[in-house]
Amino acid sequence: MKTLKLTVEDHIATLTVDQPQNRVNTITSQLIAEFDEVLDNLEHDELIRALIITGGKQDRFISGADIRLLLGFRKKGDALAFSRKANSLLTRLSQLPVPVVAAIHGPALGGGLEVALACDYRIATDDPTTRFSLPEVNLGLCPAAGGSQRLPALIGTSEALSMLLTGRTVYPREALETGLVDELIHVPGLMKAARNTARMLMDSKDEIRQKGAVSKVLGTMRGNPVARRILFNRAESDIQKQTRGRYPAPKAILECVRHGLKHGPEAGLAFESETFDALAVTPESRQLVLGYFKRQAVRKNPSKARPQKVDHIGVLGAGLMGSGITAVSAARGFAVTLKDRDIPSAVRGKQAAWNELTKRVQARAITEFERDRLLAGIHCTDSYNDLRGLPFVIEAVFEELSFKRRVLAESEEVLPDDAVFASNTSAIPISDIAASARRPERVVGMHYFSPARKMPLIEIIRGRQTDEKAVATTCDIALRQGKYVIVVDDQPGFYISRIVLPMINEAMHLIEEGADIRIIDTAMKNFGFPVGPVNLTDEVGIDVVSHVMETMAPVFNKRGTTLNQSIHRLYESGFAGRKNRRGFYDYREKKGILNRQDHKLINQEIYAYFGESGRRDFQLKEIMDRITLVMINEAAYCLQDKVIARPSDGDIGAVLGMGFPAYRGGPFRYMDQEGIRSVRDRLLYRRDLHGARFHPAPLIEDRFNAGKTFH
Repeated sequence: MKTLKLTVEDHIATLTVDQPQNRVNTITSQLIAEFDEVLDNLEHDELIRALIITGGKQDRFISGADIRLLLGFRKKGDALAFSRKANSLLTRLSQLPVPVVAAIHGPALGGGLEVALACDYRIATDDPTTRFSLPEVNLGLCPAAGGSQRLPALIGTSEALSMLLTGRTVYPREALETGLVDELIHVPGLMKAARNTARMLMDSKDEIRQKGAVSKVLGTMRGNPVARRILFNRAESDIQKQTRGRYPAPKAILECVRHGLKHGPEAGLAFESETFDALAVTPESRQLVLGYFKRQAVRKNPSKARPQKVDHIGVLGAGLMGSGITAVSAARGFAVTLKDRDIPSAVRGKQAAWNELTKRVQARAITEFERDRLLAGIHCTDSYNDLRGLPFVIEAVFEELSFKRRVLAESEEVLPDDAVFASNTSAIPISDIAASARRPERVVGMHYFSPARKMPLIEIIRGRQTDEKAVATTCDIALRQGKYVIVVDDQPGFYISRIVLPMINEAMHLIEEGADIRIIDTAMKNFGFPVGPVNLTDEVGIDVVSHVMETMAPVFNKRGTTLNQSIHRLYESGFAGRKNRRGFYDYREKKGILNRQDHKLINQEIYAYFGESGRRDFQLKEIMDRITLVMINEAAYCLQDKVIARPSDGDIGAVLGMGFPAYRGGPFRYMDQEGIRSVRDRLLYRRDLHGARFHPAPLIEDRFNAGKTFH
């Protein structure tokens, strides 16, 4: 079926992109071939005096290239023809003898935004579904159809780099302010406005091409090598800090922009195509592309049961996690009844939700009116009676079994028989929480990660008696909150906590052996984690980690492994991490000293709890190897024990839930890449040096003996 439809009325042509077989419009080989044919007609049809390009779906413009195309690029040269063709077509579009107007409603992403950039004028709707990004960097790639050249020419180099190097999303109001779009309009008026603009521009295309202060900014940058050098040096420094040299794409994108500024747009486009070809076959890009498909898989409800309809939820506990869950839920249109022990505490939780939604206002993702409308849906209470009749309640109270059981019992007094009670717990078995429940089949686990606003994953935990409809409903709500989901078995620590704990435990052993706290975190950031395990302990809370260790100790004791006791000693001495400003790092303000990120000061009194006063040198490679090995070994145990159903769940869960470096694919992809023999041999070597915690999981031995990989 045709994906492009060209109609002409009063000398104005409208090109509608609509792939009827797909939910979204994507750039495919078929679309490229059709676009080539359409351009042939437009270039020679003298009756057409203007062109409008728009999406034919209700809320979709063009969502970029079909990612499946990328899997076909297996060797150098495969991607070059694709990028050259795309660049050639959009160059022809930009050089049409008639004005071209992009009428944008819905996402204009990647190649979709590149199509819009090649137009002369862009009108977009002010609808929340409309957004813009060039996310190729997140797939280990650079733009393939002129994005690295046309975006800086339109909005200026500095603004363009902030989009190109991060893949960040720009919403309509910011797009208008930066010049990415020329006009915003309400949805019903989009096509009428596009036609009026096309009619107005029929005789003034040359003026449109020469317009704008932003072009002057670009011209200044081209003619000012000093300013250009300062900007690019700063960008290179930021890239190095953020990627530590592990991701080639950001630096390659920077070079594309630099090349175009120095040598002109034609040379820049050619350089972009060559760079896209080189990046497309890197191991990093391959893993990031495969990760994209894994993410898509966990954006679908894995349960076969039909979920209940839920528009109003209860949240029990207005602390850090409860207020975060409230904000996430309200932002996605749920009405929320937020309960705490008293009204002032609940109101503080609502205030925290206000703060989170205000950040979305500041990011221009929503308006102040929209924020206030969403907040009006949050009702604060100190009474269980206000939960009466609600179909779904999320409990986010203190991580203590008897307390959670009491809250569950009090909730069941007022909730309908078919209501789902979801416990946000990081380690306590759901079956233990539901042991004395009236309706244990309606109790499920819903493990959010902190901060709930940012972390994209939710673990859904199926208790021994949890029915499938409760699982389906919980997954549905998590997905509607914009999260990714994996369903895990009800075992201590579930999946994420269970693989994080050995990393923290090994970090504690290293500190006991004399390793410097900052060196441990630096080593794991060099491996690709966003934060190191010691810093993570402070962020999660030493009290929480101590509790999780206590809950999970039996799992490790069965294998002859004793967990390090230093965390418990710290907790008993009043250390809780960042939350009480007493942790491994010093969170007290110190005048004139940078006290954040890599510049945080170590809390020197910590070392007294680890039996070593002096520090000794450790090779970064040894630290990386030890901490990584215990984590991937535990992931194998989780698959073996059926905590997770398949290796792909373990990979995407680790990437989204604990920050395992995406370009390494996840624990199981990493083991496959390193080689099962290599992983097994390294574990055995470390076992002989450091003890039973490095003994290879039987599943690794099985894979080794059978000559098989995990994928």
